[in-house]
Amino acid sequence: MRYKSRLNAKAVERDFPHFVDIVVPPGGLGTKLDAMYEFHARRGLKAQRGQGLRDDNGSVIRWCFAEPALAAAFAKEFRPDGGGCT
Repeated sequence: MRYKSRLNAKAVERDFPHFVDIVVPPGGLGTKLDAMYEFHARRGLKAQRGQGLRDDNGSVIRWCFAEPALAAAFAKEFRPDGGGCT
């Protein structure tokens, strides 16, 4: 059962339309995942995640942001190529 105050993934993606997809390596994200949540905490943001994806590279976590600048800053910090915002 979903918490009443939580949005489902589709609603999150609608309300937070700027996405950064992070590929999860076979061993997981480890401390990098903690750093991703800390990124949000430092800015006073609640972490918003969209629909989980699976592709040829494995699992992907979609992080959602209301502002394109925040999505770009997150991508710059956590994506090897610094890109990937939509």
